Amino acid sequence: MENSFEMQKRYFTSQLKQFRTKPELNRARIKDCEYYIEMMEEAGSPAEFKKRIQQTGNMVSAAKAEGCDRYDNRAFIYEELGQEKKVEEDRLRLGIIESAKTHSELCQKLEDFERNTELSFNENKAINAVNSIISALFHLNTDGAGSRDEERSLIQFQTYWKLIKEADPDVSWEKIMTYKPYRDRVIFTEEQMAVLEKKFVEVCDGRDS
Repeated sequence: MENSFEMQKRYFTSQLKQFRTKPELNRARIKDCEYYIEMMEEAGSPAEFKKRIQQTGNMVSAAKAEGCDRYDNRAFIYEELGQEKKVEEDRLRLGIIESAKTHSELCQKLEDFERNTELSFNENKAINAVNSIISALFHLNTDGAGSRDEERSLIQFQTYWKLIKEADPDVSWEKIMTYKPYRDRVIFTEEQMAVLEKKFVEVCDGRDS
């Protein structure tokens, strides 16, 4: 029967082969597998390999490599989408992973971070509010003056404008027009948005607040 040492070699070799099919997505894990394969070759025996594993953190690097690839790849996607807060959040996760020295420290630090971060939550909250804001402005341009419809549309605008300001204190009409995650949600052309901007200034009393 194949001993555990040889089985571990086969495991790392198999993992490395799989990761190399998509090297751009598995940079950290490829490096980590190569590290352990080299360590096993140098160790030469199960006892020596076990000793080296214990000396180097009980394979915490494997867990760190997996996390690094996951969040680095995700940050790249969010960057392409222009979602800055989500990019920032994943970069913070990467920093936490790099700083951890043990498995327990890695788990605890990530748990603490997830418990306290609101970056992605606020990004999603703000993005989801944009359509309701633009819809309210559109209807305010067509509702009869002093009508119940106008009153409802104004309440909708005020509600969602307050919500987006809470999630993104820096939001403004200019940011809605230029921040990709916001602008991508709006179907209107630049000319049509110019019309809505006039109503926006009116209902905000000339202020982005």
